Amino acid sequence: MSLKFLTWNLENFFLLPATSATYNPKPKEKVEAIAQVFKELTPDIAFVMEVGGLASLDHFNEHYLNEKYRVFLKRGNSNRGIEVGYLIKRSFLKKYDLIADLISHSHKPINFLYPHEHQENKKALIKGHKNRHHSHRMSRDLAELRLYQKSDGQKERPVAIFLGAHLKSKLDRDGIDWQGTKRRRAELKYCLDIYQKRENTFHGKCPLFLTGDFNGECHQQKLDPEFQDLAHLSDEKGLVLDFSDHLGLAREECVSFIGMDKAKKPFPLQLDYFFFHERWLKFIEKEDCGFYRYKNPEGMPYPIPQNPGARFSLPSDHYPLITSWNDQILAKGHKA
Repeated sequence: MSLKFLTWNLENFFLLPATSATYNPKPKEKVEAIAQVFKELTPDIAFVMEVGGLASLDHFNEHYLNEKYRVFLKRGNSNRGIEVGYLIKRSFLKKYDLIADLISHSHKPINFLYPHEHQENKKALIKGHKNRHHSHRMSRDLAELRLYQKSDGQKERPVAIFLGAHLKSKLDRDGIDWQGTKRRRAELKYCLDIYQKRENTFHGKCPLFLTGDFNGECHQQKLDPEFQDLAHLSDEKGLVLDFSDHLGLAREECVSFIGMDKAKKPFPLQLDYFFFHERWLKFIEKEDCGFYRYKNPEGMPYPIPQNPGARFSLPSDHYPLITSWNDQILAKGHKA
């Protein structure tokens, strides 16, 4: 049997009014198309991003997915009201006698200040004043999902942990961090620090995964400068750079986002990832992993959009990422 995991940025997935200043509901036809992908792929666990709050995800589950999932989402730090959360299939939890727990990291400092904030703190210190600035937090959240064996009667020994993140975008409205590079690097470092802490706590015996929209390229053929810490951890600790690097996929198949340049020409990118330690490679079911392509009414995949209009017609500007695992990986975590 398999455990199927989905990572998907749903792009402004507002179904009901939430905490954002403006409420622009996702078009109904796009919501229906997203629901159809869920019904086709039937993921056991889905990590979803850019969700317009808990109410929107609950509404989607109730009205489009027949309440087949349990919803896990805690409010993060986004000033746009775009949150990260999980959908976990009820039948999956029941079948494996599991309980789930979601830990939010949104309130935790990531040990990062912008250079000008460091300077202002330094000047304040010289004058004998308190710091003017304190560490920033994650732009959205690092959502830590833990699965436990219910029959154990304890929560000290998870059978699997998923760390889901939506890192800082490349927008720099304040002109203080070109393409958000410094902030994104700090957020990734925080994610990797938590990853390593969990590795150490459970002595490498608990399946541990890091996934989400990283808003940059960090695969074997291209590693943006802000992701160098990821390469170092991979070299030293055996963290696999990305699942797609081990599937024999051509790089042009590993597309999760279509950007448009100033000339309105497409530039395909991989922004979404699924990282794990090489010790778990033997459990991955390669033939069922990859990047989903949206389909037309006849069931044929749409081509990669060649203009903004074609991209806008898709359910989301991101493509879903699918990984599939032999369910024996849960037994390994259970015996940790």
